[in-house]
Amino acid sequence: MSLATLQGQSLDFAVKHSLDDLLKNPVRFRPAVVSSPSVPEGTYTVLNNPKQSTVSRKSFSAPTSPTRNKRSGSSSQEYKKSSGTRGDGANDFVDEDPAFIPPARILFPEEKLSMEWDNIMPNAPGLVNLGNTCFMNSVLQLMTQTPPLVQYLLSGQHSLSCRMNACVLCRMEQHVARAYPNKGTKRASAFKPSGIQSMLKVISSHFRPYRQEDAHEFMRYLVDAWQKSCLQNHKNLDHPSRETSVVHRIFGGYLRQQILCSVCKKPSNTYQALLDLSVDAKGSSLADSLKHFVHAEKLTKQNKYRCENCKQLVDASKQMTIYRAPNILTIHFKRFTFNGFQSSKISKQISYPESFNLGPYMSDPNCSCWYELIGVLVHAGGSTRSGHYYSFCKSSNGVWLKFDDDFVSNSSIDRVLNQQAYILQYKRKSTSSSKHKLNTENTVTKTSNKKRRKISF
Repeated sequence: MSLATLQGQSLDFAVKHSLDDLLKNPVRFRPAVVSSPSVPEGTYTVLNNPKQSTVSRKSFSAPTSPTRNKRSGSSSQEYKKSSGTRGDGANDFVDEDPAFIPPARILFPEEKLSMEWDNIMPNAPGLVNLGNTCFMNSVLQLMTQTPPLVQYLLSGQHSLSCRMNACVLCRMEQHVARAYPNKGTKRASAFKPSGIQSMLKVISSHFRPYRQEDAHEFMRYLVDAWQKSCLQNHKNLDHPSRETSVVHRIFGGYLRQQILCSVCKKPSNTYQALLDLSVDAKGSSLADSLKHFVHAEKLTKQNKYRCENCKQLVDASKQMTIYRAPNILTIHFKRFTFNGFQSSKISKQISYPESFNLGPYMSDPNCSCWYELIGVLVHAGGSTRSGHYYSFCKSSNGVWLKFDDDFVSNSSIDRVLNQQAYILQYKRKSTSSSKHKLNTENTVTKTSNKKRRKISF
């Protein structure tokens, strides 16, 4: 295949997802509510990862009062009181920015997620390479070692209600059932992942059997296909409700872009859903990549910002931060670059920790949100269309395993941390203050003329 064709496919993929992000993640405006002195003031505010409801999807910006915290947490939008309600990076919290509208319907309550393994499972088996399918095998191995996803699929909840003829999530449920026979009470031998391979054209129309593909590209399309499966029984849902699917409960989070006027100091926030995080591979560590991701950009000269409050072009700063932290954090290093008719791979070593705090890179820098490493996907070679993919995964008994197609071997954390990682998979740590159960942090408050009550999502 020619390099021009490869570049065209990569460009098509990037353009498609850029457009998808713009279309799927608009700003949600809500009309201002003026309360009379006799009525307590308040609004519904979102705790989860909602998108848009009944508001027009043409815009995505939400000017924010300068009296509010300029850097808030990881759920939806600006938040007045950061102390006490978000110290552990919890998914949901009371939020007073009216730009986000709560979901009309909850598809999957977050308290139903099992973030930890319920039982010690047998080691997952290897997967036979069906012909240039290491990109697929390596991703499937990461997913079959992701506790909340595996335990949801083993429960069979999705297939019980699914009516799709070609459902990718049903196929994944079957795949996990083969990897853990009898719900994990028996050990499986290596098998052919034919069920998933047969769905490649459903996952993405440009995938071809027996052709090497990019593992990260496959992962994104695979998760997108799962999301479509989750929504197939739910028609005419508002966008915030779509963000309460089990897929978004596991992998979903939110980014916040804040533009701060240098004259009036009034911030304007926009929010974007994420299912994984792509970061530069130019630094020497994951910390370098994350610092670069949240680095504030100056908007000056020809890039000046038109401030709605000042009614003129002004110098400003623009910064992207992580607003809502996902339960499973997938980090992709952008190792492949295309310059004109030449492509190259950044092959240098990038260090990454066994555990780390995402807090410094979140909208509220005072929060604490700890993650532990559960998977590493490696690419060996110089091109996305060549080379070889394999994975290291942490099993339910805490032992690290290397999955190289159908060959599975024991590994060690020292070896895992010394890889040329392409994709990292982290699981948010469970602590006494950040259990994924409904609590006082996972509430929204509604104020009406009659009474004040709390509603849990």
